[in-house]
Amino acid sequence: MAGRISHFAARRLAQLIEKPWFFGLFLSLATALIPLSANATVNLLNADGSITTLTSPAESVVTLSPNLAELVFAAGGSTKLKAVVEWSDYPQEVKNLPRIGNAFRLDMEQLLILKPDLVIAWDSGNPADVLDKIESLGIPVWRTGVSTPEQIADLLENIGKALATTATAKIAAADYRRELKALVQEYQQSPAFRYFIQLYATPLYTVNGEHLISHALAVCHGVNVFSELVTLAPAVSHEAVLAAAPEVIFYTQSEQPESSHNNTVAIWSPWLGSSPDPHFTRLNPDWITRPGPRLLAGIRQACQSQQQRGHQ
Repeated sequence: MAGRISHFAARRLAQLIEKPWFFGLFLSLATALIPLSANATVNLLNADGSITTLTSPAESVVTLSPNLAELVFAAGGSTKLKAVVEWSDYPQEVKNLPRIGNAFRLDMEQLLILKPDLVIAWDSGNPADVLDKIESLGIPVWRTGVSTPEQIADLLENIGKALATTATAKIAAADYRRELKALVQEYQQSPAFRYFIQLYATPLYTVNGEHLISHALAVCHGVNVFSELVTLAPAVSHEAVLAAAPEVIFYTQSEQPESSHNNTVAIWSPWLGSSPDPHFTRLNPDWITRPGPRLLAGIRQACQSQQQRGHQ
């Protein structure tokens, strides 16, 4: 009896397959059941426009800047992250991962032992010769970069594609876009203000108008007094800063009141004298200088400080 039923079912299936509509449906269902993600080629766009190609999504990855470790975690790739560089400290779990050097000098021997499927680098932060050396060892390098806050969401999604964690990455990107849109709407009526941002005191480093930080502070209509400079992160003089007449000086280094070396206001005193202007505002360096999801917290901190200053 069972044999006759199986024969009938097989004959009926053969008759159905001959029908064009059923054959198309059958083919679509069969294709959907094939686990393509395990073997699908992944093309990753580098910051210079070139492509890094993986034969399949990466199962092991090494990041070469602290913000990239954050992004991999946010995109759902925590179990695939095998090593990081110094100063990678967020989220907490990152502190437990092996260090293979810093952004400029890497332990190539350890990297070869790890033999990751992919090294994710920061194009403007990692030296090109170091990345070329990694590629010469047969390890794929993805040279990432962003210049606007909006592009961080795109990078999250691309990391998800690279690591086959698309679902988590898309959720993280959607949350980021939603919060960024809310910030833009919240501060759309804020008055413009001129600022200088001090990334380092000696020498005095800042950013130009093309830098991500400048685009971030533009959310609440901040205008970088050195926006026209050509160099992305130039060194400037105290005299040049005062000549540019910023209303606000943002600074990012830690401030220990007991140490005059770390006290930004004290460092500026010889140039400012007793003048109350410009206004000094400290920004959390882990938020405003690391291109990742926490950039939104840095934007909010900067915008809120100016909103409060306007109400004083």
